[in-house]
Amino acid sequence: MRLFADTANMEELKKMDAMGLLEGITTNPTIVSQAGKSLTDTLEKLSLEFPDIEVFGQVVAKDTAAMVEEARKINQAGAHIVVKIPCTPQGLAAVKILVKEGIHVCVTAVLTAAEAYLCAVAGADYVAPYTGQNDLIGFKGTDSLADMCEVIQSAGYQTQILAASVEKPQEMIDYALAGADVITVPYHVIEDTFAYTKPLTDLYVDRFFGDWSKGGCEI
Repeated sequence: MRLFADTANMEELKKMDAMGLLEGITTNPTIVSQAGKSLTDTLEKLSLEFPDIEVFGQVVAKDTAAMVEEARKINQAGAHIVVKIPCTPQGLAAVKILVKEGIHVCVTAVLTAAEAYLCAVAGADYVAPYTGQNDLIGFKGTDSLADMCEVIQSAGYQTQILAASVEKPQEMIDYALAGADVITVPYHVIEDTFAYTKPLTDLYVDRFFGDWSKGGCEI
């Protein structure tokens, strides 16, 4: 399973890259609104800074023709752009057009296995289930995610499951065990992973250092 960063904050991305944790970048209109006013400018900067990984940018239009027009512009922002399209009937019509043009597509805001299946049939490269939000509509997120993975894989589609809406460190593990191909996380989840265990980790490290120092040891 690959790990993507759900942020456009360059400082956060560089920190993840320095730790060897950056395998892709996802954005959405909310994230981009915090980074700058131009989506294509933001994606271009990210693509230039991290030229070897996929960078995801999302359309904001609601009708098929406008989605396609926006997607074509977004696709020009870098060499490894993936365009995010909302999971609606109009969105899937856009997916059909874009896939024929060779544009890589991720269908986003997916909530059920049935939706994910239709996205795979339409030819999406990725589907992005909002796994952490499924409880709001009466579904258990990890169960829905596991169903998505099973139905798409058993049907032989190449569509990858990109689990999104991750807010807690344990969710990374839960979603991996459910079968996700990729998870995308905001930077605070990386920070929280270390912060929650820091007191005990520091205790061990300090104990090792103390014993080493008392023994007069050297590398």
